[in-house]
Amino acid sequence: MDAVWTILAGVLMLAGLVGIFIPFFPDLLLIWAAALGYGLLVGWGERGPWLFALITLLGVLGILAETYVGGAGARVAGASYKAIFAGLVLGTIGLFVFPPFGLIIGLLAGTFVVEYVRLRDWRQAGRAMLGMGLGYGVSFGVKLVFGLLMIGGWLAWVITA
Repeated sequence: MDAVWTILAGVLMLAGLVGIFIPFFPDLLLIWAAALGYGLLVGWGERGPWLFALITLLGVLGILAETYVGGAGARVAGASYKAIFAGLVLGTIGLFVFPPFGLIIGLLAGTFVVEYVRLRDWRQAGRAMLGMGLGYGVSFGVKLVFGLLMIGGWLAWVITA
């Protein structure tokens, strides 16, 4: 029965990894929950608690890094916090109105419009919009790396159990 739980945990972790590219999907949380379920159902073993603590730390760091990196591109490009917030709000609305492209369109359009209204300079608004897009693009990569590291910690746990 342990093999079934191990396979199920692995499948859930892969779903979490793929979910990184789906907005508002509980990606890293799913990977973490699968590791927790593995520990509870298969057993913790000698290294399990330490590796689960590492998986937890990586998950928290991944979420924090995603949040920071996402807006950092826009901030580096000179976007105001109002423009970043507007981009996030319009991106969220766009996701539900025109999924999945509405997220990207709303994110970029919200940033551009607020910066243009604030500065009356379409070039600076365009730079802020580009920075926002690049920042959020990079944030997916950062989250993917943390997801892979979390799964790597779990694999070490499975192999050494």
